[in-house]
Amino acid sequence: MKVAVVERAASSSSTRYSAHIEPATRVDVAFKGGGYVDTIAKVPGLDRKPRLLQEGDVVRARQELASLRKSDYAQRLDEARSAFEQAKASAEQMERDLERAEQLARGGSIGTAELEVSRTKLASARAQLAGASARVNEASTALADTTLRAPLDGIVLRRSVEVGVLASPGTVAFTIADLSSVKAIFAVPDTALSRVQIGAPEIVTTEAFPGETFAGRISRVSPSADPKSRVFEAEVAIPNESGRLKAGMVAALSLEAPAGPGADGASPPLVPLMAIVRAPGKARAFGVFVVEDAGGGESIARLREVKLGEYLGRVIPVSDGLGAGERIVVLGAGLLSDGEQVEIIP
Repeated sequence: MKVAVVERAASSSSTRYSAHIEPATRVDVAFKGGGYVDTIAKVPGLDRKPRLLQEGDVVRARQELASLRKSDYAQRLDEARSAFEQAKASAEQMERDLERAEQLARGGSIGTAELEVSRTKLASARAQLAGASARVNEASTALADTTLRAPLDGIVLRRSVEVGVLASPGTVAFTIADLSSVKAIFAVPDTALSRVQIGAPEIVTTEAFPGETFAGRISRVSPSADPKSRVFEAEVAIPNESGRLKAGMVAALSLEAPAGPGADGASPPLVPLMAIVRAPGKARAFGVFVVEDAGGGESIARLREVKLGEYLGRVIPVSDGLGAGERIVVLGAGLLSDGEQVEIIP
């Protein structure tokens, strides 16, 4: 059996969590209709010559990003307008016919039935005119939608199209992100949720800027755990006016552990998880095997019930039942029984 000497936790106990940086706002800009990509916006390159918009370029709200070939959509608009003019002329003719029919009806030249027929024809012509007007608006909107515009001020994270490719309806052409504010996303177990409060200040560090800290506040905590990992996702909102923090950066933060001290007022001892076993006859009780000297150079393992603190990764604090400096079995504890002689592996 392998044993270890129990040590106390550091006085300032905290748990470190890994995180990753994401934009506060990310938008996928997609084509509403389909067609061949005709143009992609150009910006000045390093040599001051125009080049196609690409990842990392800054864009402004309403700036044109790309457009589809407009000829097909323009033709549909012309056809819709032609149909509208025909429907309009037909409706105007029906109005004149109704006026004439009403005059004849007043003079007794035609009956009520013929007058009603004229009114029905006018109503039908007006309905066709309304439908033609709607199709003109639809075709006009479709033509306008061939041009993609930036929905916000931001940075291009991804460009997914090239000039000449056939884009189907819904094709995402650009991903735009606002990096003036970012969020550090991390996951916590349910045992640590009490330390994650909306609005609480947090300090975030990154591997990209060692030794520097970024202040933020917890802005979101998922109301449900991930069904696979069983952890809760949380976010820390961080101002990023300088733009130094980029999407995808690796970050970390620490949550202060509220674990209380041991019986003597000192920090509780820490025990490896593999040393914890179930206490016999008690469904929710735990214990560890403490190694005692039996004399003659022999050692025996005694099962001792302990009270556990909050999970801290690979170790767990023991709030009662164990003292610092005692030896416990950390390898093979699940195979032992109380009072069994053990051979210690160096």
